[in-house]
Amino acid sequence: MTTTLIPMDPAISLQRSTRILTISARLLPEEITAARAARRTRGWVIVVVAVVACLCGAWFAQTVQQKRAADTELTTAMNAVTDLQRDQRGFAETVKVRNDTAALTEQLKTVMANDLDWAALLDTLRSAGTPARIEIDGANGTLAGAGGGAAAPAVVMPSADAVPSIGSLVVTGAGPDKKAVAAYADALSKEPTLTNPYVTSVASTEGGGLTFSLKVDITTAALCGRFTVECKSSGGN
Repeated sequence: MTTTLIPMDPAISLQRSTRILTISARLLPEEITAARAARRTRGWVIVVVAVVACLCGAWFAQTVQQKRAADTELTTAMNAVTDLQRDQRGFAETVKVRNDTAALTEQLKTVMANDLDWAALLDTLRSAGTPARIEIDGANGTLAGAGGGAAAPAVVMPSADAVPSIGSLVVTGAGPDKKAVAAYADALSKEPTLTNPYVTSVASTEGGGLTFSLKVDITTAALCGRFTVECKSSGGN
């Protein structure tokens, strides 16, 4: 028996001769594939719905807890208000006095709107005369609208300053000479609370000096009081 050997094709290598062909085929019917995909989709939907339901349940539980806490705080606050209102009845008289005091203060502010500090004016008269060696013997002041009625509105008295005036002062005193009296009148004209000073009479004395009388108007800058603008002396301080 003889065997005939067929020479191998040199173009075909050993690896190519033993290679397994990559051939695939889908043998499952389309109905089964679609059913499997539908089951997977339904499973994911159920999972998502379950997660959303859990989240909604957790949010609802938290909301209920917060509402209970808010109700508790509201109840505590209402009880505190009730206790404070009950305690406040014990201070009703004090509250009434405080309210009456506030109302009285407002009324005094209205009534004392045209009040002024006479002591400050007298201090101004004395201080203005010190440089000229003027001694004040007396001062008689009147306000517009004085005598029990309401104060009249501020008027502009005839003067170079045209400053509103609310009254006037008649000042009497003594000085060394007429020049000193003139200097005193000039010093009064520079005071913000006084205006339009003028000498009404001058008389010589036996000692070589003289006595004088002058009139000066009071300006609105002098208005002050305990319940309105704080009074401040404007003379020599």
